[in-house]
Amino acid sequence: MSTASIGIEVTSHVSRDLLQSSAYFNTFGKVVWEYVSNSLDAAKDHEPVLVDVEVTDKQLRISDNGRGMSRTELMTFFQMHGENIQRRRGKRVRGRFGTGKSAAFGLASALTIDTVQGGLRNVVRLTRRRVLAASDGKPIPVEELELDKVSSGADGTTITVERFVKGKRPRVEKVVQYVERHLSRHRGRAEVIINGHVCRFDEVEFRANYDRRPPDHVSKYVGDVVLSIKVAYEPLDEERAGIDVLSYGIWHATTLVGIENKERSQYIFGEVDVPVLEDGEWEIPPFDNTRSVKLNDQNPTVAILLGWISEELEQVRLELVKEENQRRKSEQARKLEKEAERIARILNEDFAQQEMELEKARRARNLAGHMSVDDLPGGEDGLSPGNGDIPGSTQESGNEHGDGNGGENVSEGETPRPGPSLMEGSDSSSQKSLYEGRRKRRRAVFSLEYESGSSTMPRSRYETGEKTIYINLEHPQIANALLASNGNISGKQFREMSYEVAAIEYSLALQYETMADNDTYDAFAALDELRHTVNRITSRIAAALYVL
Repeated sequence: MSTASIGIEVTSHVSRDLLQSSAYFNTFGKVVWEYVSNSLDAAKDHEPVLVDVEVTDKQLRISDNGRGMSRTELMTFFQMHGENIQRRRGKRVRGRFGTGKSAAFGLASALTIDTVQGGLRNVVRLTRRRVLAASDGKPIPVEELELDKVSSGADGTTITVERFVKGKRPRVEKVVQYVERHLSRHRGRAEVIINGHVCRFDEVEFRANYDRRPPDHVSKYVGDVVLSIKVAYEPLDEERAGIDVLSYGIWHATTLVGIENKERSQYIFGEVDVPVLEDGEWEIPPFDNTRSVKLNDQNPTVAILLGWISEELEQVRLELVKEENQRRKSEQARKLEKEAERIARILNEDFAQQEMELEKARRARNLAGHMSVDDLPGGEDGLSPGNGDIPGSTQESGNEHGDGNGGENVSEGETPRPGPSLMEGSDSSSQKSLYEGRRKRRRAVFSLEYESGSSTMPRSRYETGEKTIYINLEHPQIANALLASNGNISGKQFREMSYEVAAIEYSLALQYETMADNDTYDAFAALDELRHTVNRITSRIAAALYVL
């Protein structure tokens, strides 16, 4: 037997602990929910709970139809430190550390409890002034305003929180929002009314649900539980995202186990009920001693539980990331296709205009020598090049001509600068096909596509057989332009780069097509035409870019 003497005793400064505990309750929503949840815990067996809350600029009042408290229980409520009175009775409740008496002092200076049980009413009040006066470790006096007074009132308790800290005023809608979010986690029957508003169980809608059971090496510690992981339609705020950890249907914690700041984690929520957290005898408690809704990861079973939850959440999160990447690629592909169509439209409009100008000049030369195009039958109306871009389509244009000398050159007239042509019968060495019967002319058929090549492949290319310009998204210049636009296809840098590349490739393409149709096309003329085309098409593009 030890013979050591006792000369030192542990003294608890309850006043300091109470004020420190109150620091968590820094919003009126948290304060109201603390007392609402206490009312839920105090429900009579097999009876639905009714909690009525009144919020004004001067006070919070929370009333319930629960079992109430006797004077002895009321004394225990204030004297128990870091412990819950209902839990001491053996009842499974949410409360654990007796923070009800401290919650009021997060934002106010007075707490009044008016309670009835078995026809006897007791009313007590605790103030911040008395708490501060006992900061040296003395007991904190609680005023008794009514002592076992006979009452005809029904059992229940009313909490009044008043004398708010200067500058603090509750917003009813914020209080309602906070209570409804937390009420959705309550599994019992309850009705909570705030200023006449009946609170709804604000459950999050989900588009996917994954049920997971622990492997054997985990279940032998946490039990054969079911982890339900849900995926919301919209990102959730910090208070809604995460897995609710319950024990016998009582919510104790919410966690994302370290993936809080990872992509798509804000869509994940769910629950797991782990009875062993209540049943076990622990040297290290599984629950945090605050209302921070966290588990104590120093508890060995909690550590195993959280490790398993973390693995399961990460698997679901990675699936969501993969799904989102596929969606983004699909969305990006649609945007790229639309952008390519816009560019192709500009190129084809330019091409059609050039064909029309060349057509005017040829007809003026072949039909009337030195006559101007305005003097021709039909004027410009008969020279419309068409505005389609469908390969292989044709349209009728020009006027019918007889067997006269309209096809013969009376004189050379003005000869236009050599230019591109994709028109049937436009070879300068054969004018017969140009005017034979009702002449047919192909519309402009240039198209543009984006492709994912590699960073070492050319920035762009032109396929003559397809009349298609390809832009390589992986080329450093293109890729960096997209990066500078934050991956946005409609971003300024990316669009400017795309249009510039398309303009250069189109200008080169015209020369390829012209040389393919004209063996005598002069190289110097080609360079000259290239320069003119670049200038012309970039002017068109500039007009389009900075208007869209």
